[in-house]
Amino acid sequence: MRKKSLLLLSLILLICLFLRLFKLNELFYFTMDEELIAFRSWGLFILKRPFLIGAASPLQFHLPPYFFYLSALLLLPFKFNPAGWGISSALISILTTYFLFRLVKKIFNKKIALLSSLFYSVSFTAVFFDRHYWPMSLSPLLIILALLLLTKKRSGLGLAGILTLGLSADPSNIPLALTIMFAKIKSKITTLVVFLVLFLTPLILFDLRHQWTNFLGISRFFSTTSNHQFALSNVVNALLLLPRSLARFWFSPQTDLLQLHGYCIPFAQARQKNLSLILVILAIIILTWFIRQSLKSKSSILKAIARLLIFYLLGMTIFGALGFSLFDHYFTGLLPIFALITVLVISKLPKFFQLILVILFVTVNLWQITKVQNPYGLKAKQDLVVWANQQLTGQPFALDSVSKCHRENGLRYLFEISNNPPAISFIDQNFAWLYQQPPATVMPDKVLLVTDKTIPPSQPVINSAQFGAMKAYILDNSQQTYELSY
Repeated sequence: MRKKSLLLLSLILLICLFLRLFKLNELFYFTMDEELIAFRSWGLFILKRPFLIGAASPLQFHLPPYFFYLSALLLLPFKFNPAGWGISSALISILTTYFLFRLVKKIFNKKIALLSSLFYSVSFTAVFFDRHYWPMSLSPLLIILALLLLTKKRSGLGLAGILTLGLSADPSNIPLALTIMFAKIKSKITTLVVFLVLFLTPLILFDLRHQWTNFLGISRFFSTTSNHQFALSNVVNALLLLPRSLARFWFSPQTDLLQLHGYCIPFAQARQKNLSLILVILAIIILTWFIRQSLKSKSSILKAIARLLIFYLLGMTIFGALGFSLFDHYFTGLLPIFALITVLVISKLPKFFQLILVILFVTVNLWQITKVQNPYGLKAKQDLVVWANQQLTGQPFALDSVSKCHRENGLRYLFEISNNPPAISFIDQNFAWLYQQPPATVMPDKVLLVTDKTIPPSQPVINSAQFGAMKAYILDNSQQTYELSY
């Protein structure tokens, strides 16, 4: 690599790192899904609780535990502060950007490789999907590594490892597995056997101890899907999800991270539908062109990328037709691919227009990044916990949350690692099995209520404070009239 290219790549990697680390605590997204991973990580080392299964999947059975073990190892050096995952995510992004450069350079040239890395580094959507540590955080890196390995003669064991980690993290990586199985690689049988052994061993060991309760989830999945009614609108939304996701890679109108990541239906629908129609139509045209050209190409990697896009599209269509909710984060792993497709299209234009579009893309996305906010960010929650502990240390209290769209908020874990867990909380039905001590059976005299609603509580207020969008109330429950909102 020439010095100029090395210098430019180094600069892009520094930009990538900076954009994924600035205001780390303030912007870090930490809610119920992340809290579950944190509890499992904390319990592994502090409570000495190893485990054989990982997260539950939409397919109605639990996945292998590899992603959770990796998450625990990444969290351990930071004394289980979730912000540590933000640093880990930034480093993962650096690797993704670097290997994206390597992949694109191998297919095309240094210019397209550098621009692809730049676009991935500064895209608002890519930046804040990278900053969100959860099961799909590894998908962009795993997809790029898998495509790179497909260029090697001997890559079976590496691909088996990628498949194991990817599919144990989230089923949205199934299209990657299909892409690898359809690729021309040596020792494909060995790759498949190694993957199946690694993937199935912990699940079989778990089910041998638990009367096959996990694998019985497969039958629950089919019984659940049989109850769903076919809806043409779901299929249309599934088909549009891929071009909408590419359009959002170019420009995200949402700069509030709750709206960007939240499962709340109004936010999820707005992300998909409140997009420029022109951008969506352009994305459809570009994706169609790229897939057709790649399938006709002599490059086996371009053909693999085209198949990957097709498998994602087919998978989402089937998923939507079965009646499941569709979320754009299922395409997280394709973000570096979107960068490549975007740059490839721009490279076909006259140089003057190339320069204009590159400047426009970088400027608009950096401008959106300057406007980003997270009124439910980790820092606001940590400050809330510090304040509540000052008010309540030594006194048993109940934790409750009442919210418009952000009820399951990650606070229970933060109180646990502060060594002042609530005696009982609104989230106990989901998380009690992860605690050091079981929840109390009676309500204590103090209640910590966290809400983003303007309606004041009916119980007497002892103290209150504002943290971001969250108002915290300490309530007097000495009359034992408060009921948790399970």
